Amino acid sequence: MNEDKALLEALQNSYNDIVAAPEEMSYQQIRTRSAKQIQKAFSTIDVEIKGSENLPTEQGVIFIYNHLLNHPFFTVAKDFQITLDSHFISSVLLEKYYNNPGTRVVRHALPEEENHKNYYDKFQYIRVYAKNFTPKELAKKEIKNVNKQFYNQAAVALENNISLVFSPEGSSYNTDESPGDFLKGIFKFASNQKQQPLIVPIVIANFDKLPSEAPFKCQIMPPFRMSDFGVNSSDSGALSGAVQTINKQYKKWVKELSKEDKNFASEIAVLKNRIAYKKNKEDLFVFYGSSTIRLWKNLNIDFPNLNTLNLGFGGAFIHSLSDYFEELFHDLNPKAIVLYLGGNDLTLGYSAKKIAEEIVLFLDKIHKKFPDAKIYNIAIKPSLERENELTKIKEINTRLATLSETIPYLFQIDFYQKMIRDSSIRKELFLQDGLHLNPAGYNVLKGAIDEKLYQLA
Repeated sequence: MNEDKALLEALQNSYNDIVAAPEEMSYQQIRTRSAKQIQKAFSTIDVEIKGSENLPTEQGVIFIYNHLLNHPFFTVAKDFQITLDSHFISSVLLEKYYNNPGTRVVRHALPEEENHKNYYDKFQYIRVYAKNFTPKELAKKEIKNVNKQFYNQAAVALENNISLVFSPEGSSYNTDESPGDFLKGIFKFASNQKQQPLIVPIVIANFDKLPSEAPFKCQIMPPFRMSDFGVNSSDSGALSGAVQTINKQYKKWVKELSKEDKNFASEIAVLKNRIAYKKNKEDLFVFYGSSTIRLWKNLNIDFPNLNTLNLGFGGAFIHSLSDYFEELFHDLNPKAIVLYLGGNDLTLGYSAKKIAEEIVLFLDKIHKKFPDAKIYNIAIKPSLERENELTKIKEINTRLATLSETIPYLFQIDFYQKMIRDSSIRKELFLQDGLHLNPAGYNVLKGAIDEKLYQLA
């Protein structure tokens, strides 16, 4: 319950800070101010974020999400709650990775919803009338005219490189009922733009619960444009079918994310299939590790003279790789194993010494099973996301490099220094999330491995 109370208190502080902000403060300042407060609030709990490698580099895109109900515990003022999922997306994702929380679409408050009005009026978001929150005396024509303005306002935002956060459902649901049926509006709007914007699906789970009950989860899926579904204008006959397809896929995504735990079951199943369908298992170079390995899509192209097999899985800790080692390698006899591990363990608060010791224990486990195999350990890369951990990273790398000088089967690949230029991390080698490598980054990693293999040839 401590984490529940900590989150509630942080949300209340954020609400009070915004409603008490000086009148002369601009809406841009309010949005940034709120984002910083919401980031503090979510720092009090663990939120699982997956798929950050799918964040596009460009801004002026549409982030869609399945809108979840708030738990009544998180009431920050009389009859008012800060919507957790939409605030998380704009504050933790957009502000963090783009330095701009974007704009959102928020319903108009009912006359009696004073706290709702006082809060959201500060942000100058795009306002619409929601079906179940419309004053009875308001004429349908007026409602329609106000809601029509959304299209112009949204277009202006995108033209000014401001991203839009939007739920296509028009209502909110519990995780097990989410998402509801998607309305066509946002997809129709995107289809009709001269330059169709990217649409980035964000899947949300458990934000309707207390953190003590279930982990909050967020997964960013690969972006798309409506033209990918054959929809090139708002009057396309393919629009309805495309929206239904997206909606159906979303239902699968939410179900999978809400049920998935940290045992990597689905990813391990994929890797087992990959092993089973690998016809040639002679002289294998198995690449094993976390996301840096998992996302290396062109291993066979980058190393045409090696018989490679990619067994990386995202978010893996050292103990995860060790736990699944026997299960994945029981039918293999690799000539060499190329490892990338230890980076995720930094998030556990471990010391450099402990992480290095865990790696050494795993290396010993590998050697006992495959005494004739060479082990190539890739140094942990410096990343923008983990810039505050560089001292630890360098210590871990140094410990492994020193060890490799005394163990004949272990070879350390110096990747760290190749990611540094003039004492700074080479930002151009990373995806938007500042953690995962882009193609240029993988080219540098390929070069580091080639260099080591050449030295040993």
